[in-house]
Amino acid sequence: MRESSIIKLIIGGTFTLLTAWSLYWFFTNYEQATREVTTGYSQEARNNPFLAAERFLTQLGVNASSISVAELWTSGPKSDDVVMFFHFTLPHSKNRQTQLREWVESGGHLIIDADTLPNTEDDEKAIGHDFLSELGVKVSYPDLDEETEYEQRVSIKFDGVKQPVKVTMPKYLQLVDSANKATAGAKLGDGYGLLQYAVGNGYVTILADNSFLLNGRIGDQDNALALALLVGVKDVGKVWLVRDVIMPSLPELAWKYAPQAVIASLIALLLWLWSLGKRLGPPLPPAQPLRRDIGEHLTATAHYLWQLDHGKALLEANRQRIEQAWLNKHYLLRSMSQQERCEWIAARAGLTAAVVERALYTGQGTESDFIELSSYLQILRTAL
Repeated sequence: MRESSIIKLIIGGTFTLLTAWSLYWFFTNYEQATREVTTGYSQEARNNPFLAAERFLTQLGVNASSISVAELWTSGPKSDDVVMFFHFTLPHSKNRQTQLREWVESGGHLIIDADTLPNTEDDEKAIGHDFLSELGVKVSYPDLDEETEYEQRVSIKFDGVKQPVKVTMPKYLQLVDSANKATAGAKLGDGYGLLQYAVGNGYVTILADNSFLLNGRIGDQDNALALALLVGVKDVGKVWLVRDVIMPSLPELAWKYAPQAVIASLIALLLWLWSLGKRLGPPLPPAQPLRRDIGEHLTATAHYLWQLDHGKALLEANRQRIEQAWLNKHYLLRSMSQQERCEWIAARAGLTAAVVERALYTGQGTESDFIELSSYLQILRTAL
């Protein structure tokens, strides 16, 4: 065995021993452990503030569902259902307001917050001409001293429960029963933190603050118990938790309610794009430019020249050319006078001397003169 091979074997063995020893030392001195790490709210929890409340009610055996406002009107709650809004806004449609009132009067239970209620200092402000404004409940914002505690525990007494259930609400917003129509209430400072009104066979419960029912606080104190007693675990149809924190986009709504139409539109778009690169038959030969007849060019040129001087220049050029042709062919004409020249040419062209003189030397008048003189010049040209 060569010396180089021995050296390589020693180096490879040493490296293998070191690797094995390192792995042994690592697994001897460290152990595998599992720990929980808080990563914050999930996307579902951020989009749905009632997610924890929904899961809690579901574990109690209550049929609870978190929906949007649009889904609520589409589904249509029954008379024994409960509808609780994260943030209540009065419907703009009179039909929706009538539908909401008829549902409550038939036995439904509506739970809303106080954000849209009128202020006690502004009597003209109202949330609409509907049955909620007829209840007479308003909102008061008391002045709090710096030494006054910001929050207060509100005791809510439920039928069939011996001890009152306590939840914490901020004191900066309190409810006022201005018309004394409330059937139940829970005190908060000088006002109320909860008021309940009987409307027909149903109820409307108004909370000064509903944050104790949301994801971040549902597990504190008696908040979960207050939720269960508020919606009624027994003899309740379905609990609708209206979240509507984020309005879905138009594409999401289209895909949710009309997926067939969306798929058909995409297929049609793809077919149209594909058709742009395909032809239905052989290519057409390149278009040949139309050729104009030489006679048209001559006619157009003559018309243009006639418009300039009514053919005077053209007639004069023809006269000179024909007269010069006679002079070049018959030298004796150069020594003759104009009268003798016209008589000599007339005898050989078959014309009178007056016609020859008129064709070669008399001025042009009208368009008919131009035509007549041109014909005489043509005869003289032929007689050469």
